[in-house]
Amino acid sequence: MRDVASIASTSSAHVAPVICPACQSSSIVTKAKSPDADSYWRCTSCGEIWNASRTLPKRPTYRWR
Repeated sequence: MRDVASIASTSSAHVAPVICPACQSSSIVTKAKSPDADSYWRCTSCGEIWNASRTLPKRPTYRWR
């Protein structure tokens, strides 16, 4: 696993999360060799696992009745 500090120098660092969405810890890692929006991240403090593209708020959808 790679830590965020080692990813900061890569071109895809803009998609790397800075903190865990659950506990706000900065101790996060990924197994992706080149992290992108579809990479999964794990917090080493609380164990939360997430994907940045799946946690983005979605636009509300409206159903016609």
